[in-house]
Order: sequence, then C-alpha cells, then structure tokens
Amino acid sequence: MPPIRTNPRREFPYILGIGFISVGLAIFLEQFLKTGWLVLVILPISGAVFLVEANRTKKLGLLIAGGLIFGAGVGGFLFFSSSLSLSLEQRVGWLILAFSAGWALITAGSGWVTSKRVWWPMIPGGILFFVGLCFLITPLRVVDFVLFVVGGVGLVLLTWGVFWRIFGLIIPGSLLVAIGPGIYFAWGTDMAVNALSKTGMMIAIFALGWGLIILFSRVVTTKFIWWPLIPGGVMAVVGWGLYIGGDPGNAPSFIANTGSIGLIIFGLYLLLLRKGIHH
Repeated sequence: MPPIRTNPRREFPYILGIGFISVGLAIFLEQFLKTGWLVLVILPISGAVFLVEANRTKKLGLLIAGGLIFGAGVGGFLFFSSSLSLSLEQRVGWLILAFSAGWALITAGSGWVTSKRVWWPMIPGGILFFVGLCFLITPLRVVDFVLFVVGGVGLVLLTWGVFWRIFGLIIPGSLLVAIGPGIYFAWGTDMAVNALSKTGMMIAIFALGWGLIILFSRVVTTKFIWWPLIPGGVMAVVGWGLYIGGDPGNAPSFIANTGSIGLIIFGLYLLLLRKGIHH
C-alpha cells in the first residue's frame, strides 16, 4: 500500500490553528492565574509553529520567520519575566543573546529545509552574540563594545573564511580580530602611560592581523603570501617607534611581547606549511 501524501497547503491552516489556540489559551488563562509570564510564551509558541511548518513545507522563508520570532520570544520572556532576579543590563544581555540564537537556528535548520546550508545568518547572529556578552560581563564602556563587536565580527568572518576556504573573508576577518584587541588594550587599559605610547601599542597590535592573513592563507592557497608582510612590517616598526618614544622604560618588554606573538604566528605558519593544510 503506497504511503499517504499530505498536502502542505492543507496542513498549514491546521498548524496555524494550533498556534492561535495556544496563544488564545495563554491570554485567557493569564486573566485568572496572574502568573506574569504566561503571556510571554506567546511569541516562542508562534515561532515554534513557523519552525514546524518550515520543516514540513521545506520553505526557507518560514524558517527565517520562525527562528527570529522564536529567538525574540525567548529573549522577551527573559527580559520581562518578574520571576528572574536580574539587573537591567543582564536582562538586555540575555534578550540579545536569545535573539542571536534565533539567527543560529536559521543556519542549523537550513540543512533540513534546503539542499544547501545557509551561513549568512551567522553574521548578524555573531554580532548580536558578542554584543549580548558585552552587556553581561563588561562595564559597558565604548572600548568594551569595540573589543567584543569588532573582534567578534572578525572571528566570525575568519571562521567562515577558513571553513569555506574563502580568502576574501580571511583578510577582513584577520584584520578585525587584531583591530578590536588593539583598540581595547591601548585605550581601555593602563598598559600604556600616555597617548603616544597608546597609539604605538594600538598600531603594533594591528600589525599582528597581517600576520594572521599569512597564517590562514594556507587554507586556500599553495603559494606563500608575501604582500601582508609589507603593511604588517611597516605598522609593527611604526608602532614600536611610537611606543618607545612615549614610554621608553617599558619598551623592551612590549617589543618582546609583540615580537613573540609574531614569532608564534610565523611558527604556526611553518607547521601548516609542513602539513600541507591547503590540500
């Protein structure tokens, strides 16, 4: 006996009806129970309905809507729930983290909905993830957002470029990974004593990003990439010079630290060259 095939268009009103019934019951029961959180489950339930329908009909649009609604609903529950003893900053952080998880659901579920997994939602999801972390674990200074957001975006682009072997993503990813910490350690800490030394530290850390380009370029090419050594070397020399001029006493330790990181990057490159990671 052949399997019975269902019509997705006929099933959609059925699933949507379940969603409306659940939402209506939540609103109705809240009038009597006074829980303070029952209404907050409306958006997650609606998002779950869209996710189920997306899995049945194999439509990416429904998956996107379901992931975003579900993430926003869970975030709204964490933000407005009176049963959770959280500060305003923590509530905002969990709201943003939950919404970023909604974007991640799109990427995770696209493998079942479409023939090819989509990765672009990881960019807004990654940005929101690091912004949420900033609200949870930092004092919310501008340099904190620069470290988490700029560095986080760089990490997302770099991971994407390495995984899919896209050199066009490795370049900005490597640079942003260095720019975020460079600004943070120069202007957000007491590691440098004055503006001149802070500028030198920032530029010298920027230079390490060009070294990362050389390191991760082995993923996509079989040739040695020479050109990042030119801007990276110039920035390293300029950064060291400015730092020495601004803080001569701590200059040897700073040059040793940044130089050692550069040697580590180059050593990793030689190991990758040895293993032939580009294959």
